[in-house]
Amino acid sequence: MNEWVITQQQKGIGILILNRSKVLNAINDVFQKQIMEVLEKWQHDSSIHTVLIKSSQKKAFCAGGDIRQIADFAREGDYKKALSIFQHNYQLAYFVAHYEKPVIALMDGITMGGGIGLGAYATYRLVTDRSVLSMPEVMIGITPDAGTNFIFQKAPGFVGLRAMLTGQRCNGEEAIQLGFADYLIPSSELDSVLSNLENSNFKQALSSFKKKILFDNGVLKQIDQIYAADSVDEIIRRLNESMFDWAKIDLIALTKACPFSLRVTFQAWHRKLKDLKSVIQRDVTVINHLIHRCDFLEGVRAIIIDKDHKPCWDHSIILDSDINSCFE
Repeated sequence: MNEWVITQQQKGIGILILNRSKVLNAINDVFQKQIMEVLEKWQHDSSIHTVLIKSSQKKAFCAGGDIRQIADFAREGDYKKALSIFQHNYQLAYFVAHYEKPVIALMDGITMGGGIGLGAYATYRLVTDRSVLSMPEVMIGITPDAGTNFIFQKAPGFVGLRAMLTGQRCNGEEAIQLGFADYLIPSSELDSVLSNLENSNFKQALSSFKKKILFDNGVLKQIDQIYAADSVDEIIRRLNESMFDWAKIDLIALTKACPFSLRVTFQAWHRKLKDLKSVIQRDVTVINHLIHRCDFLEGVRAIIIDKDHKPCWDHSIILDSDINSCFE
């Protein structure tokens, strides 16, 4: 095994350290397989009672799927391989969600896309003051995936829809508000907390950091006024007319996002599903449609490769049938 995955074992805790540092621990098929092999082995190891997943760097926990590799496959016309990278990420998220032992995920630093999929379904979900969580897929022509819509749809009011459409960057407190984490640990105390996990009952070691951070009712009402609309166009119209300071920021985000992705994302949030498995199955279907569209490669070019942040989206008329076909 190469150095992308580092493993340690201390007093019954299996520590899995993500170490693909040059790409912020972006997950491709090889990396996913290595992570899965460790988790599968530990699941049947009686000397390990708990698993801790963290990063070797402070900058990022995991930036999600390896979008560059996915785009390379799509550019070559090998959409099956492109889709398989997404599927590997989804498989990992579902495996963690149903793991037979407690999993502690330390989402310290940048955590996006499949990185949220890896961390947000753990038993104990930790963030810090350095955490930055986001599902910015609408900015590259796809849609929030890895089952995250299952969490977004359970967030209060329309805040989940807002986060999906804007690609909102959340700090640790905001991640807890949205339902992606439970424990907020100051980075200055992180080393001592992790040491206590190994030397004492980890539930007790974490208990003082468990937070329940609720949205202000006034803010919820403001968000509902804008996002409780029957279409993306209506949301944009309301943002244009709004006097709320945050609405101006949201409007800029929606203006930059892929128009087709916004409408697919809007439909996905409104089409509530009952469990994580159903959401992930739908993610496969929807993403498979979207990576075939020219918007995906253009979004990757503008945001990830050239970084000019000036994508030339397809502004053809979007029919309801076009959107509905993505769910078939």
